[in-house]
Amino acid sequence: MNIQLPSESSEITRSFWEAAARQKLVRPVCDDCGTNFFVPQIACSKCHSEAWTYQESSGRGTVTSFSIVYRAPTSDHQPPYIVAIIDLDEGWNMMSNIVGSAHESVRIGQRVVVDFHRRADGVVLPVFRLSPGESQ
Repeated sequence: MNIQLPSESSEITRSFWEAAARQKLVRPVCDDCGTNFFVPQIACSKCHSEAWTYQESSGRGTVTSFSIVYRAPTSDHQPPYIVAIIDLDEGWNMMSNIVGSAHESVRIGQRVVVDFHRRADGVVLPVFRLSPGESQ
């Protein structure tokens, strides 16, 4: 499989992007204290240990905050689109897009599930969709 990494990727984030290309969502988990954290960084955000590994996430979570963007920063984005903070079930959160739903139907507290979007340049991004049963 030919994996396209984003230009801003690093040795620390390489495994995250490789997993996304395989349609798997992963997050760093501290080997010493068990803390889930994101974004990937050299040391655990709780105990500062540099011993951590990527572990797979269920990709299920809850919308804790979101914004509807009406004016895109670049022509690569087609407004309106939804940027949200997702609280994943394993106890970590990440910022991503919510796709596949009218922006008027998204609410704080709704359940979401990860999906993956391949950009024109080949980079695969984790995005989220409302879980089945949530209003579409």
